[in-house]
Amino acid sequence: MLCSSVNAAEDQVRMITATGRAVISNTDALNESKNAALEDALYLAALSGGAKIDGFSSVQADTSLDDHFIVRPSSEILDYNIIDETHDDLHYQVTVQAAVGTVDRIGCQNRLVGNVTMFAPAYSLSRKVPGWLSTTPHLMAQELYNQMAAQPKLVLTNQASTKLDITNLLKDSRYNYSALTSSRPKVTDGDFAFTTEIELVGKNVKKDFNQQKFVDVKITTRTYAGSHFDSLGEISNSVQIKVADKTINQTLSTLLAPKRAAVRDALFQAVETHAEDLTKVMLCQPLSGIMTERDGGLHVNFGARQGLSKNHLAIVSGKMTPWSILRVTEANDNSATLMPLNRRRNLSELNGEQVTFLEFN
Repeated sequence: MLCSSVNAAEDQVRMITATGRAVISNTDALNESKNAALEDALYLAALSGGAKIDGFSSVQADTSLDDHFIVRPSSEILDYNIIDETHDDLHYQVTVQAAVGTVDRIGCQNRLVGNVTMFAPAYSLSRKVPGWLSTTPHLMAQELYNQMAAQPKLVLTNQASTKLDITNLLKDSRYNYSALTSSRPKVTDGDFAFTTEIELVGKNVKKDFNQQKFVDVKITTRTYAGSHFDSLGEISNSVQIKVADKTINQTLSTLLAPKRAAVRDALFQAVETHAEDLTKVMLCQPLSGIMTERDGGLHVNFGARQGLSKNHLAIVSGKMTPWSILRVTEANDNSATLMPLNRRRNLSELNGEQVTFLEFN
């Protein structure tokens, strides 16, 4: 009958308001008419998310051609709430707000902001690496921080002087003397942490009468999420760079050798590539957490700092239904309050459940 839509996550989930009607055959069949009107509203909402049209033709007895079309929704209703219902002597009318679409748990989240803490990097150099490159790994780590900090969607915290010791960081500070007497780095839920290892390995390769020298560069970053430092895995980039070309002729060797500035530029280019990959991995991570019921709502320990705002949609795997949709009703810097789209849902059923926020626009 009537439909309107609001995009909630691009090409994934849309909020659809639809109104369905059904004829009241008799006064004893109000529930049947209500269910029929609800079914009509949900069908219209599903059609608003897209439709599949199948057609076929048939030949009648008088040889005339008759066309037939079947219209079916191409999307599914994830959750819905009845927002209005009325009836008169002839019709029952039901208006619903429905979440229509698909839930992609694999695609990129496209976060608006990522809060990231960089912990102390580690360095490894083999003996065959030229001496003039001995300080380069430290400069590469500084460049990695600068590259990450320059990303408009990242907010960097520099803890490069602190080794990432997860066991120590997770100890109860009430019984940790060093934590009580000094500031201990903290990573909050919804945020990220990482530590990077930069490895340079020298390699000599003989070719005819020449001996070429290379440096194999490997940059590996271990990433973590949330206050419990849940591992997100490793991001690694490797590159081989020629640093010298020795021949029997010293002058020719000098001419063939790559310039030191060019070698350093190549190393920093590897850092830039690594920073881009690292940024993408973090911003693509889904924002999720455990909900706690209190004060008449469901709360999570992250909010506007992580890009949440009022009316942002979230989803949780349902026990009675495949999915339950929730909406942010309040977002502070470090917390947010959610309510189920279907207000008939019991909040206690969702207490302690893992909620995942849908893609950021």
